[in-house]
Amino acid sequence: MKKVISIMITLLFLITHYLQAQQVALDSYIKEALESNIALQQQSLSYESSLATLEEAKALFFPKLSVQARYSVARGGRNFVIPVGDLMNPVYQNLNLINGMAQAANPDYPTIPEYPEIENVEEGFLRATDQETVLRLQMPIYNNAIIQNHKIRQQLSEADRIGVDIYMRELIKEVKQAYFGYAQAKQGVSILEEALELVQENLRTSESLQRNHKVTFDVVYSAQAEVQEVKQQLAEAKKNEQIAKAYFNFLLNRDYDQEIELAEASEDSLPFINLEDARHQALQQREEIQQLNFYLSANDQQVQLQKGNRLPQINLQADYGIQGTDYTIDQDADFFLGSAVLSWNLYDRTTSAKVQKAKVEKLKIQSQKQEVQQQIGLQTVQAYYELDAAQQKIVAAKAEVEAAQQAFRLVNKRYEQGQANLVSFTNARTQLTNAQQQHSIAIYNYQSKLAEFERVTASYVFE
Repeated sequence: MKKVISIMITLLFLITHYLQAQQVALDSYIKEALESNIALQQQSLSYESSLATLEEAKALFFPKLSVQARYSVARGGRNFVIPVGDLMNPVYQNLNLINGMAQAANPDYPTIPEYPEIENVEEGFLRATDQETVLRLQMPIYNNAIIQNHKIRQQLSEADRIGVDIYMRELIKEVKQAYFGYAQAKQGVSILEEALELVQENLRTSESLQRNHKVTFDVVYSAQAEVQEVKQQLAEAKKNEQIAKAYFNFLLNRDYDQEIELAEASEDSLPFINLEDARHQALQQREEIQQLNFYLSANDQQVQLQKGNRLPQINLQADYGIQGTDYTIDQDADFFLGSAVLSWNLYDRTTSAKVQKAKVEKLKIQSQKQEVQQQIGLQTVQAYYELDAAQQKIVAAKAEVEAAQQAFRLVNKRYEQGQANLVSFTNARTQLTNAQQQHSIAIYNYQSKLAEFERVTASYVFE
């Protein structure tokens, strides 16, 4: 038993080492795509914008210092009367009467000038000129809205960061599938080029046989038609190769015709986890669920923010400045004013409605999370069985190639000896070409399905 386990571990190590060697070029392309892809850069800028918004929310906790200046010029407007005449004239009249009587009764009484009558004073409500220049310091002591807003921005910023990871994982899948798509297209060209050599050699053989009067012209014409058919297939394959190359380079933000380094595809496949473990891994590691968790946390803070509208707000404010009719600075011009401001909304019927609305939004996100979990589970099942089927297709396609090679070798030998006709040769050659193409498709289809499986289960590790 120990010997069997040892052999299995050794085999697994060799397969892993082979696949790792195969992935060296691809991993370098993935790294390049993560550094240069334009859409990913745009996604990263959105995350940086959310970080700036978070810093803005954090800054609300700190004091704010500002300068506020006002200089006014006024003309007209309402006036107010100061009744100094009405108040003082009766007093002056009595004093004048007393002084007159005192002088008449006593010649030695000093002579005092009579007090004149004065008019009431009329002043305007607006000063002709007025200025106030203040250096103002404001500091929040307790404000629930600022506290909850900061927590909301933290959660939304993390959600945006997860959004970048989601796009990175999707980009990695796209790069892998584009890489294997190009490799498949290129190998398809190679297969058709080999087929073209075969049919061209068959054409030369047919022409030689016709010159020696061993076959008729119809054999030559059939061989020529077969050459033209393969050339058409080859032209289509080359077109697909160029399109696949352009798309891969597009993902890496490179020139469309830049060369791509390819590694030989492996027919071996690593054993992957069972379906239940794959579903559990996907539900634990998929960034979409993590992002929704941050949205749920942000919604919890939104509920607390709306509830906090019932709480008081306390702020401090200190003003130091100068005021007067002009900017003459003296000991009486400057002033200081300190304030503690309490604001408490004792009753607002809209608060309950806002709290209820925030709770409903949370229920919507919870429902969305359940839906996403079900979708991820379904995606995992589909990717799992598609990968398993792709692995089985490789085995079947390889067996088909081996059988087609043996059949073509025998038919070709008989054809060269004149014991098989052109139809048999053409069928054998076509069957071999088709088998080789199907084998190539099966290999790269498996690699593509593996990339999809990695995407669905979030098993690919990136920094």
